[in-house]
Amino acid sequence: MLAPDTRAAVEGFFQAWESASRRKQEHLRSMVPIAAMQQSAVDHEDPWVRRRCLGFLDHYAAETSAAVFVKALDDPVAPVRDIALHGLACEQCRTAELCVTDVTPKVVRVLESDPNPEVRFKAIPILRRLSSRDPAALAAITRAAELDADERVRLAATAILRGERPRRWSQFRRAAASRKAKASRRHEPHDASE
Repeated sequence: MLAPDTRAAVEGFFQAWESASRRKQEHLRSMVPIAAMQQSAVDHEDPWVRRRCLGFLDHYAAETSAAVFVKALDDPVAPVRDIALHGLACEQCRTAELCVTDVTPKVVRVLESDPNPEVRFKAIPILRRLSSRDPAALAAITRAAELDADERVRLAATAILRGERPRRWSQFRRAAASRKAKASRRHEPHDASE
């Protein structure tokens, strides 16, 4: 249960942030209530507040929030898990390496069992970066390339294993839709009057 003072700190900060000019936001960056954001990122009842807290932590406290991102991978809401994965993957916001023993098992679990294929897809690049330090990461990608229920996840895992950079999820989605449309056109009866 989130403490009232923690909730007030986060909600007050977001209100100030939303009403501030860009210049004022620069000043507010030094006032991000990090501990309250970290607690709210996993315990707030509103998933959009949890997601927003994770986004702020990604940009302003990524180094000290890896454990929060890992914990948020268990969130019941896919967009929250998605931003937690981004927080772990974002190299622009982090200078220290992730702790392999803390992160790899959770990200492997996401790749192997998350119900959302886009979230599974986004776990693959993180595991690729961890694979040089943990063979379990590479083994998970190999299993996904062979066994994942979603073709796009299998294709992305296969591309990573070949040393290629996979396309973005939206490109895979468009490609899959295009293949389905072409397949349905091939199976339509031909009208001789056309």
